[in-house]
Amino acid sequence: MASARFLRYLAPNLITLSSMIFGLVSLWAAAHNDPALAAWMIIYAVLTDRLDGLVARAVKGTSELGMQLDSFADFLNFGVAPAYLVLTFLSKYPGLPFADGNGKTILFIVCGGYMLCAVFRLARYNILSDDQVPTKIFFGIPTTLSGGLIAIWMLLLLKYDPNIDIVGQGHFGGAKLFGDAFSTPLAVWKYFPIFVAVMGYLMASRLPMPKVGMTKNKLVSIGLLTLVISGYVCGFAMHFPEICFWMPTGWIVIFLAWGQASAKARAMYPPPLFPKREPTKPLSRPQADLEDIVLDEAPPDPVEPPPEKPE
Repeated sequence: MASARFLRYLAPNLITLSSMIFGLVSLWAAAHNDPALAAWMIIYAVLTDRLDGLVARAVKGTSELGMQLDSFADFLNFGVAPAYLVLTFLSKYPGLPFADGNGKTILFIVCGGYMLCAVFRLARYNILSDDQVPTKIFFGIPTTLSGGLIAIWMLLLLKYDPNIDIVGQGHFGGAKLFGDAFSTPLAVWKYFPIFVAVMGYLMASRLPMPKVGMTKNKLVSIGLLTLVISGYVCGFAMHFPEICFWMPTGWIVIFLAWGQASAKARAMYPPPLFPKREPTKPLSRPQADLEDIVLDEAPPDPVEPPPEKPE
C-alpha cells in the first residue's frame, strides 16, 4: 500500500522533471547554433507541463512538492530558455543591430526583463493560499503560454526564413503549408524583441484572462479539442508549426479583446502583493535560532525568597 501511494505521487513529478531536461536541452541547442531544436524543446516542455497536471489529478497525486517542482520547471523552461534562445539567436543573425553596441545592450535588457517578469509572476502565485487562487481566470498570461508562444512563432518564422541555412539548422518536417511564396522578412527579426517585451509585460500584468476549457457549446468544444490534439501530435513530431501556432495566438487575441471590452473583467482585481497590515505578532523564529539564544545567554541569577516573618 505504501509503495502504491509512493508511485502515485511519483508519476506526475517524473513528468515535471522530464520537462526540465527539455529546458536544459533547449539551452544547449541555443548555445550550439540550433535555434529550431531549442524552440522545439520549449514546445516539448509546454506539452509535458499540461500532462503532469492531468496525471496528478487523474491519480490523485497532487502534492506540495509537485507544486514547487512545477514552479521551478516553469522558470527554467518558460523564463530562462526562451530569453536565452532569443538572446543567442538575434545576436548572431547577420544584418541585425544586436551583435554589439547599443543594440546588444537593448537586447540584453529585453531578454533579462522578460526573465525577471517570469520569476515575478511565479513568485506572486506561489505565495497565494488556495482560496486566493482564481479558478476561472488568470491575472496576466501564464508563463507556459508566453514561453510557448515565443518558441512557436520563432519556429514559424525560421521555417520560412530564406537565410535558415546561414543562421542555424532546421528541424521542421513536412511541406510548407503557407507555400514557397511566403518568406520571413528581415524586419520581423529586427522588431522581434518588442514582441518579447510585450510577452514579459503581459506575464507580470494584472490584466484578466479567461482560462480555456470545454464549454456547453459542442461545436466550440470539438474545435478546442481538435486544436489541442493536433498541437500535441505536431509538437511531439516536430512538424508543422503552422498548425501549432493557431491556438495560443488566438487565445492571446481573444484575451486582450475580452479583458478590455468586458466590464465584469475590468472589475476583477488580483490579490495584493504585500500585506495591507503589519502582522499582529512577530514572526516565529526557527528552532535553531532559539537554541542559540538559550546557549549563548547566561542564565539569570536565582531569586532568593523573602525572609520569613517572625510569628
